[in-house]
Amino acid sequence: MSISEKKKHGAKPVKFPPQVFSTWSKILDDYVDRGRIGQDHPAVIALNKLVKNRDSSWENQAACLKQVAKSLQSCTSANEVPETDRDFIIHVVQPIVSLGYFAAAENVSRRHFVPLINIISKYGNDTVLQHYYTRYIALAQSLQEFAEHSLAQKALTIYATLDFDIGKQLIMQNFKATLQFLVRGLQSSCQQLHNARTDTETMLTSTTIDQLMNDIQYLAKTLLALLSRSHEMTQTMFAKFTLTYTEDDEDVKLLVAMVRILLDICSHTGTYVKECCQVAGMALGSVINAVQDDRFARDWALGWFFAQGVSSLPACVHLRQVFGLTPPSALVGMKGWQDRDVPMLAIFRGILSGLRREVLLSSDLPEEFRPVSWLETVPKSLYEAIFISLDLICSRSDLEAQTKVMAFESLGMWLLETTTILSNSKGNTDVMNQVSDVLTIDNVGQMIHYVWDHWDDPIDAIQHKVRTIFELTLQTLEIKADFYKEQKEYDAFLSGLLKNLMMMDWHRKVKYALLNILVPKIGTDAFLQAEPDLIWKCLCAMDSLVLSPQITSLILTFLYRRVEETIPGYKGSKFHNTKLKAKDASSQLAIGQWIDLWVMPALRCLTSTSEVLRRNASGFILQPLFKLCPESFWRMMSILQKPDHEQWAVLDRHFLLHAFITILKVGRSLEIVDGSGYVLGGASDDTHKISIDTLKLAIYHADPQVRIDVFGLLCESGKVASGVTEVELEMLKLFLPLNMNCTSPEFRQKLAAHLTKIFTRLRANLYAQYRTLKSRKSYIEKKADTITDKDRQYALNEIGDIQQSIDQAKSFLFWLMDHVAMSLYPGASFQRVASALRILSVMIKIFGIEELPIPDGFTFRPEFPFRIPIATARNAKLLIDVLMNPYDLNRSLAFDILCQFPNPLPGLEAVHDVQNLLWWGLNNVVSTRAGESDSGAMVFRLVFRKYVTELGFDLYPEQTGVQPKKSSDKTSSAAVTFTQRLLDLLEKQVNIAKTNLLVAAQQHPMHGTLLALQYVIREIDYRSPSVRSNMHEWKATFTRTLALIHTVCSTVMDVLSNPSPEGNMPASFREMEEAIDELVDENDDGDSGPRHQVILSCCWRAVKEASSLLEVIISEAPVSPTATENSLLTYDDLVTSGNLFRTLLTCIRHRGAFSAVYPAYVSLNTRLLNWNEPSIAQLPSKWLDENLASLTSSNISITRRSAGLPLCILAIISSEKSSRKMLLERTMKHLLELASAEPPVDADQRIDLPQVHAYNILRTIFMDSKLGTSVLEYASDGFSLAINGFSSSSWAIRNCSVMLFSTLLQRTFGTKKTRDEHSTVNKLTGREFFTRFPKLYPYLLKELTAAVEQLLQNSMAASIHPGLYPILTLLSRMHPSVMDGFDKAMPMSNFIPLVMSCAASSIYKTREMAARALVPLIPFTKLVPTISELLTLDKDQSQNEIHGHLLQVQFLLRGHLYHTEITDVVTQFVKDAPRSFMRLSDTVFSNKLSNMTSALLLDIVGEFFFRCAWIRSDQQVKMPELKAMVEQAFQPLRQVYFDQCNQTIAQRSSGIHGVGAYLLKQMMANIITLTVIKRYREDVALTDILYLLDDNDYEVRLQTMKNLKEALDETKDAQAAFDGMQHLQSKLVSMTYGGEQSLECYVLTADLLMSLSAVDPYPEQSNTGLDFSLQQYWDQLVVQFTQKRSSAVAESVLPLLGAVLAQIIKSSADRQWIKECITIWSGFIVKYSREDMPLSLRETVVESLRFVTKDLFAEQGNVVDDKTLILVKQSMIQLLQDDDIDVRDAMASMVSDALDLVSPVHPERAVELVYLQLQKSCQDTASLQSTLMDTLCGDQKLRKSTTHCYITLERKCLIHSKCRKRLERRNCPYKSIVCQRRSQYLQRRAH
Repeated sequence: MSISEKKKHGAKPVKFPPQVFSTWSKILDDYVDRGRIGQDHPAVIALNKLVKNRDSSWENQAACLKQVAKSLQSCTSANEVPETDRDFIIHVVQPIVSLGYFAAAENVSRRHFVPLINIISKYGNDTVLQHYYTRYIALAQSLQEFAEHSLAQKALTIYATLDFDIGKQLIMQNFKATLQFLVRGLQSSCQQLHNARTDTETMLTSTTIDQLMNDIQYLAKTLLALLSRSHEMTQTMFAKFTLTYTEDDEDVKLLVAMVRILLDICSHTGTYVKECCQVAGMALGSVINAVQDDRFARDWALGWFFAQGVSSLPACVHLRQVFGLTPPSALVGMKGWQDRDVPMLAIFRGILSGLRREVLLSSDLPEEFRPVSWLETVPKSLYEAIFISLDLICSRSDLEAQTKVMAFESLGMWLLETTTILSNSKGNTDVMNQVSDVLTIDNVGQMIHYVWDHWDDPIDAIQHKVRTIFELTLQTLEIKADFYKEQKEYDAFLSGLLKNLMMMDWHRKVKYALLNILVPKIGTDAFLQAEPDLIWKCLCAMDSLVLSPQITSLILTFLYRRVEETIPGYKGSKFHNTKLKAKDASSQLAIGQWIDLWVMPALRCLTSTSEVLRRNASGFILQPLFKLCPESFWRMMSILQKPDHEQWAVLDRHFLLHAFITILKVGRSLEIVDGSGYVLGGASDDTHKISIDTLKLAIYHADPQVRIDVFGLLCESGKVASGVTEVELEMLKLFLPLNMNCTSPEFRQKLAAHLTKIFTRLRANLYAQYRTLKSRKSYIEKKADTITDKDRQYALNEIGDIQQSIDQAKSFLFWLMDHVAMSLYPGASFQRVASALRILSVMIKIFGIEELPIPDGFTFRPEFPFRIPIATARNAKLLIDVLMNPYDLNRSLAFDILCQFPNPLPGLEAVHDVQNLLWWGLNNVVSTRAGESDSGAMVFRLVFRKYVTELGFDLYPEQTGVQPKKSSDKTSSAAVTFTQRLLDLLEKQVNIAKTNLLVAAQQHPMHGTLLALQYVIREIDYRSPSVRSNMHEWKATFTRTLALIHTVCSTVMDVLSNPSPEGNMPASFREMEEAIDELVDENDDGDSGPRHQVILSCCWRAVKEASSLLEVIISEAPVSPTATENSLLTYDDLVTSGNLFRTLLTCIRHRGAFSAVYPAYVSLNTRLLNWNEPSIAQLPSKWLDENLASLTSSNISITRRSAGLPLCILAIISSEKSSRKMLLERTMKHLLELASAEPPVDADQRIDLPQVHAYNILRTIFMDSKLGTSVLEYASDGFSLAINGFSSSSWAIRNCSVMLFSTLLQRTFGTKKTRDEHSTVNKLTGREFFTRFPKLYPYLLKELTAAVEQLLQNSMAASIHPGLYPILTLLSRMHPSVMDGFDKAMPMSNFIPLVMSCAASSIYKTREMAARALVPLIPFTKLVPTISELLTLDKDQSQNEIHGHLLQVQFLLRGHLYHTEITDVVTQFVKDAPRSFMRLSDTVFSNKLSNMTSALLLDIVGEFFFRCAWIRSDQQVKMPELKAMVEQAFQPLRQVYFDQCNQTIAQRSSGIHGVGAYLLKQMMANIITLTVIKRYREDVALTDILYLLDDNDYEVRLQTMKNLKEALDETKDAQAAFDGMQHLQSKLVSMTYGGEQSLECYVLTADLLMSLSAVDPYPEQSNTGLDFSLQQYWDQLVVQFTQKRSSAVAESVLPLLGAVLAQIIKSSADRQWIKECITIWSGFIVKYSREDMPLSLRETVVESLRFVTKDLFAEQGNVVDDKTLILVKQSMIQLLQDDDIDVRDAMASMVSDALDLVSPVHPERAVELVYLQLQKSCQDTASLQSTLMDTLCGDQKLRKSTTHCYITLERKCLIHSKCRKRLERRNCPYKSIVCQRRSQYLQRRAH
C-alpha cells in the first residue's frame, strides 16, 4: 500500500478495505430489515450496488459512490425532505460515508466522499463523523477498518480533511486531540528510529526505516498545516508560553513535548532525511510565530539560534526557567553551523517561512543580545541575521549535495520574501530602508558570484536554484531602483552584467542562461549594441550539442522579444500559436527587418563545413521560427534558389543542397509545403515547387545527413492523415536499396523513425480510402435504380482512383517486404541486415502480422484492404538464419521478430523439423567460438519459447536415438524436462573438463551450454500456472543448476587464479601431452591456437557465462528465508552464491572473467540490501567489512591493479539506493586512511601492499558513473592522496598515484569534449574548481611552495619535487575567468609567483608545464603588463630562466589572444607589446642569448607579429580597424626582425654554430618566408628567398616549404598568388628529380609541387632552366618510386605520378609511350589499392586517381586498352568499397567530378555509375565478363564448406569471402551472369 500518492507515478487508486464492506452491509441490512425504507428506494439501490462491489475495480467502486451522491441529491432537492429520507440519511448514509471516508486508503478515493459529507451535514449533526474521527486518530484500540493505516496515512487524511470546510470544522472541534495525536505519533516514530540507530539488538530493515521516515515526514507536515490554518485555536494555547503555568496544565505539556520533538528532528540531520528536517524546521517556525508578542517571538528565535552560548534574552530565560526549554546541544555553538549537514539550515528555513514580517523586521534588538562570533557583522534584525547566516552557509563548499541544494534554495526563499516585502511596502520608507540596507553592493555581488561559480555544478538541482537566485536578485534590485529613483544605477548594473557575460567564453552554459534572463530586463537593443553579431556568434557555439538547448532558448527569447519591441500588435504575445502577419507597410517592413536579423546567420550555419553545426542549427532553431513566421521559410528558399543572390558572398556553395533539403524538410513538417509540390524535370520557375531531380540529387548525395534529411522530407508531415503521393512512394523505392548499408548508427535509427511516420500516414490513408471505397460501392448498389449515368460514372471513376491508390500502396509494401527478404542473404553486412530487420520491425508494429493493431484513438479495429505476407515460411527461415549472424544486435532483432510470429513458425510445424533445428543449433552451441555458441544458444532460446513452453514439444538437446514427440501428458512440464536434459549435457562437459581441460576446451566447451541455459531460464515466467504447478520439479532443477555452476567455477579456478599470464597448466596435462597430440592433430582446424590460450579462453568464458547464469537465477527466481512450496531459492542459496562471487572476484586474475562476475554480484547485493529481513539486509555490509579488513592481511597478492578486488567492493557500495550512502562513506574513510599510511621500509615487494589495493579501489570507485556526484565530495582528499603518493618510496604506490590522479582529472573536469585536453571546453575556471573543492586551495598552495623552494635551492638539479608536475598539470587544466580578482578568499594570484619561479629549472618539461599552468592564473586584463614584466631581462638571469620566461610569454599569448573577446585587451596588446619585443631585438642578434632561447623568441615573434593567426573575424574589434591598427603598430618591429634574420641567415660565411643552431635558422627562415607570403615588404619578392631551399640544414628547407604550402593551400589561384611562382615550380621539379636528399623534405617538396601546380606539375615554358625533359622526369619519378622503399615516398610520389600522367595524356607525346605510362601507373594503382595495403597508401592511390579519372571516363579507347581500363576501374570499385569511410567518400567524390555530376554521390551509387560506365566504354563484352569473373573468384580455389542446414537439410557451398564482399554491394550489372556461372561451377565442384 502506497504511503504518498506522489510516489505512485500514475498508478490507479487502491480499492477500499474488505472489512468496510462488511460493516456497510450490516448497517444497510439492519435498517432495511426494520422496514423504515423500501428496497426500491434509489439511495438504497445505489448503496446496495456499492456494497456488492467488494471485489470490483476501483473505477466501479468510484462509479457507485457517484451514483449514491446523485441519488441523494435527487432525494434532497425538494424544498421539504420526507422524514423517512431524513432518517435514512442520518442512520444509514451518515455512518457509511463517515466510515468510508476514514477507511479509504488514499486521498484520491477519499475525495469521492466529500460531496456526500456536504449533503448529510445539512440534515444531521456531525456526531457520527466525530465518532469515527476520534477512533481514527486513537493510537490504541482503533477500529478494525483502520488497523492497516500507518501514521503517515492518518496524517495525510487529516491534511486532506483540512481542505474542505466541514472537515476543517471537525478538526477545529477536535483540535487538542488532533494535536496530541500528531505529537505522540512523532514521539513514537522518533523513538523507534532512535532505538534502531543506537541499539544493535534492534535491527530494522530499510523498508521499515523508510516507513518510519514517511510517518515522521507526513506527521510533521500535517502538524505544520494544522498550526498555520488554526490561528484562533493556537493563539489561546500558545499564549501560555509567555505566562507561568502549573504542572497540571496539559496544554503546556503538549506544547513543550511538541517543541522538543521538533528540535530533536532538526538537530539530528544524520538520523532523519532532509525532508523531515525541513518540515520540522518549518513547523518550529510556526510554533514561534503562534506567539502573539512580536518581541517575545523575535527574542526567542534570536536567543536560541543566533546568540552566543546560553542566551540572556528575557524570552529565552523565561522559556528555560519556566518551561525547561532549551535548544539541543547540536544546535548550540559551532556544531550546528560547521557540520557538513548544517542542522541550523532547517531552522533558518523554518524561521524565514513561518514567522510574520513584523517579527522578521523588528529592528530594536535588546542590548543583551550577543551574536555568535562567526557572523561577520552584528545584524540589525532577525531578517538580516538570516541573510548573513545563509550567505555564510552558501559560501561553504564542503557541504553535502542535498545540503548545498537546500542552502541555495533557502537563499532563494529569502530573496522571494524580500521581493514580496518590497512589493508590499512601497509606501513604507522605514521598511524599504531596512531591507535595502541588506542589499548592499557587496551582498548583491556575492549572490551574483554564487550564480557564476555554481552554474556548471555537477548537481543539476543547484543550477535551477542559482537561476532562481539570479532572477530574484534582479527583480529585487528593480523594485529597489524604482522606489529610490535609481534607474540609471540599475541600468549601469545590468550593463555591467551584460558586458561581463559577453566577455565570457562562448562555450559556457552559464553565459546563455543568464543572458536569457537579461533579455526582458534590458531589451534587445542593448544586446545588439553590445554585440551586433549576437545571433551569428550564438549559432557558431552550437557546434556543441550540450550547449545547443541553452543557445536555442536564448535566441528564441531574444527574437520573440524583438518581435514585441519592433512589430506593432504583438506586445505581450505568448508566441505559442502566433503567426506574424503584416497589417500594413510599416509592419511589413518591421517583419522583414526581423527576418534579416537571423536569416543570414542561420544560412551561414546551414552551409557551414561543420556537420555538427549544420545539424544542431537545423534541429533546434528552424522549426520554431518558421512556425512563427512562414514568410521566413520562403525568404531562405528564395536565397538558396538564386545562385546569383548577393548573400552567396558569405555562404559556402558546396553545402547548398544540404541547406536546401534541411529547410525544405522543416517546412514539410510544418505543412508550409505539401506532397503536391513535387514536379518532374529540372529546376522550376515557381519557387514554391520542388523538382524531383533535386530530390534525386539528395538521395544519391555523398553526405548521409543530406540523404536522411531528404528521406525525412518524404516521410514527415505536420498532419498524420496527410496523403502519401505516388511520387513519394517512388522516391522511397529509389532511396531504400542504396541506403541499407550505411555505417552510421544515427542514420539507421533515423531511417526507422522516418519509416514509422510514413507507415503511420500510409495506414491512415488506407483506412480512409478503403472506407470511402466501400461507401462508394454501397452507394452505387443502393442507388442502382435512381442514380443517373453521370453520377454513376463519377462514382466509378472515384472508385477506380481509390483502388489505384490502394494498389500502389500495396505494391510498395509488398515490394518492401521482398526487398527486406533479399537483404537477408548469407554474408550480408551488419548494416544491411540491421536495417532490414529494423524495417521489418516497423512494418510489424504498424501493420501487424496476422491482424492489424488497433491504432491510437480507435476503440475498434478498422478494416484494412489487404494483409502483408510477413509471417511466411520464407521469412521465418530467413530470420532463423539471421540467428547465426555474428552480431548481437542482429540476432536480438531477429529473435524479437520471430517471437511475434504465430506458433508454430510457418514452415516448421513438424516435430522432427523442430528437432533438426535444435540439433543445428547444438552444433553451434558446442563451438569453441563465442559468436557461434551465442548463435546456437539463441536457437535454443527460440525453440524453448515457441515449442517447448508454448506447444509442449518433447525435444532433446543432444543428438540421441530417441524420437522427439509432442507432450501428451498435460500435467508434466516439457520445460522442466528440456532444462534437465540441457543440464545433462552440461554435466557431461563438466566431467570431461574435470578429467582433461585441454580436451574439454578444444572439443567440449562449456560456455555455449551455460549461455543456452541462461537464455532458457530467462524465458521462465514464475507467475505462470505451468511453473507454479511444477514448483517441486523446478526447485530440483534450480538446485542442480546451482551445484553445476559451483562445479564449473571450481574446475577452472586453478587456471584463472594462477599468476602467470597464460594461466595455470596442470601437471596432468604435461604428462599426457604425447597422447593428446595425436588426437589434437587429427581434429585441429588450424584456428584453435596455442594450447594454453585455448585452455585460458575456455576457462574465462565458462566463468563469464556461469556468473551470468547465476545472476539470472538469483535476480528473478522467488526466494524465501527457508524452503517453501512457493519459492525456488532460499536465503542460504543467496549466501552461497555471494561467497562464490566473492571468491571469484578476489582470486581470479583474468580481467575478462572477473569483469563478467561484477554485474552478477551487483544484482545479488541489490536484492539483499532491499530485503525485509534485517539479518539478510545487513549481509552486504558484513561482506564489505570483511573485504576491507582483508586489505591489511599479509597473504593477499593480486597483481594487475588489484584484479577483481576493487570491483568486489564497488559492487556493494554501488548497490546502496539510499540518498545518504553510509556504505560509501564508511568505505571511503577507511580507504583514504589506509592509503595515506606510509608503507614500511622493509616491506616485501613480492606481496602487494595494502596501500596499493586502497589506491586501486579508490580509483575504481571514482571511475564508477553509478555513484554520480556522491564521490565528488571525496575528490579533494583523492587529489591530496594522489599528489602525496608521487613522493612515496614504493614504485607501486607511485604508479597507482599516477592512475588515480588521471582518473580524478577526468572525474572533476569531465570527459574530454575535444581531443585537445587544454581546449577551453575541457577546462574549468579556477574560481569554479576551488569553489567545488576548497580544501585543495591551501593544500596545493602549500605543496607548490615546498616544491618551488626545493627547485630554487638547486635549479640545475636533475630531479625535482615529485608533487610539482601533478600540481602544475592540475593548474593547467583551468582557464581564466572574467571574474578573476574579485575573490578575496581564494585568489588565484597567490599561485603566480610560485609558478613563475619554475622558469629557472634546468629541465625543459618543468619550464613548459609551468608556462601552461601560468595561463589560468593571469586575468585577461593583466596580460600585457605580465608579458612586459617577463620580457624584462636581468643580467643575472640564467639562460634557462630566460628561456622559461619566454615559454611563459608564449603560452600566455596563446591562452589569451586566441580566446579573448575583450576589446581592451586586444587593443592594449597591439599598442604596447611591440615595444617589449623591440627591446630584445639587439639581444637576439648579438649572440647574448643561446641559440635555443633566441629561437624561442623568434618563434614568438613569428607567431604573434608575423603570422597573426590570433586575429579572428569573430572578435569584437572590427576587422578593418584591427588590421589597420596592427599594420601601423607592428611595421617597425617586422622590418627590424626581417632585416636582421635575412642578413644573418644569408651570410653563410659567418655561420650559426652550436647547440640549437638549426632551430635558430629555422625560426629565422620562418620570419623571412612569412614576410614575403604576407607581403609585409614590397621590395622583397619570392625569388629573393628561394636561396632558403638550398640551405644545408634540412630544417630550414622544411620550414620554408611548410610556410609556402600553407600559403598556397589558402589561395584559390596558386600560380597568381605571388610573383616568381614559375621559378619556385622549376626549383621544386628539380628537387623531386633528384636534388633533395632529405626524405622528409622530399615528401614535402612533392606535396608543395602538387599544391602549386597539380594540373601541369612539369613546367612547359622554355625558360625554366631544367636540363631534363618531361619523359625523363617521368622515368626518374618511376625509378624513385620503385627503388625507394619508404612508404612516405610512395605516399608523396604516387599522386605526383598521377598528375604527371594527366599532363602526359594531354600532351602531344607518342601514343604508344602514353599507353606504356598508363600501364605502369595502373600497375601501381592496382597494387596499392588492395585491402591488405596500409590505409595511408590507399588514400594516396585515391589522390593519384584524382588527376586521371576524368581522362579514364572520357573516350580514350585509342590510348587506354580495355584490359588496363578494366583493372583501373576495378581498383576504383574496390576503393569505393573500402573499409575506411574517408577512402570511400573521397573516391565517390572523384567519380562524381569525373562524370560532371551536379553534386557528389555516395559510394553505393558511385559503384553503380562506374560499372555502367565500364559497360559503355568496353568494346569486348566477353572479355569484360571474363575479367569480372576472375576478379570475383580470385586466383585461389574456392573453399567448400558444408553444413547441416535446418531449412533444406542438405549440403550447400558457401560463397568465397571475396565474392561475398563484391555481391554485398549489389551494384554489378553482370551479377546475374556471374552468379549463374558460379552456381554451375559449384555444382561441378560438388560432384
